[in-house]
Amino acid sequence: MTDLHVDKVIKSYLLDFGLSEKEILVYISLLKSGPNTIMNIARMTKIKRSTCHNYVEDLIEKGLVSQTNFGERRLVVAESPDKLRFLIEQKKWDMQKLEQNLPEVIKSISSLIPGNNSKDVEVKYYIGKKETKYVYDLSLKSDEVHSFVNLDKYYEVYPNTENFFIKALNKNKNRRVYDITLDTPLARKISKSHERYSVKFLQNTNDASKDYNEIFGGVDILIFDDKVAIIQLDLEKTLSVLINSKIIHDGLKN
Repeated sequence: MTDLHVDKVIKSYLLDFGLSEKEILVYISLLKSGPNTIMNIARMTKIKRSTCHNYVEDLIEKGLVSQTNFGERRLVVAESPDKLRFLIEQKKWDMQKLEQNLPEVIKSISSLIPGNNSKDVEVKYYIGKKETKYVYDLSLKSDEVHSFVNLDKYYEVYPNTENFFIKALNKNKNRRVYDITLDTPLARKISKSHERYSVKFLQNTNDASKDYNEIFGGVDILIFDDKVAIIQLDLEKTLSVLINSKIIHDGLKN
């Protein structure tokens, strides 16, 4: 039986590319086995045949699997990993088209939305790391952001993302960020990363009842653009609640 172990780096990349875990398993099994029947792939991956058929069809649609015939038998075959480069270039081209049309589309859609009452409160929920990252991306567009944050916990959930915040500060010369955070070596280092990034530190104490690390835990509160985001930073279940309310925004900011 073919070894279907998938390297963590490969798996992580293919997940980011847009494949599901089962699609990755099917794709890797086809790469290792060569042209094969869906029945054999189902046996190798221990996926129900009808379900495996669906994954294969999805992979064909995504351009990573093709089909051929051997006599009367239908065989499926994995495209070379080099195909990934072509597909990424195609995605870039598609994204460029979307970006070019975006201003006009936003304008058209916005014209359909009734005017908002500034006292109305809108609450949205975002589940998962990617969805919550969208909330952080929203805050990057604001001229002013205030936050209560455990920076160590944030970078545990979102490692290697320092440049996103620095780029936002460099891109918008009016942007300022104000953090209240725990006093840790990492937070001290990050606090010196930009002149328009201001940090106030909470000092931990020996009194267990006043352990700020325990109080903060994995909670991040972002205050920006008449919105307040309350974010749960957790490796297993990251989520966020976005409240659109000028009154709540102003109260917390003050």
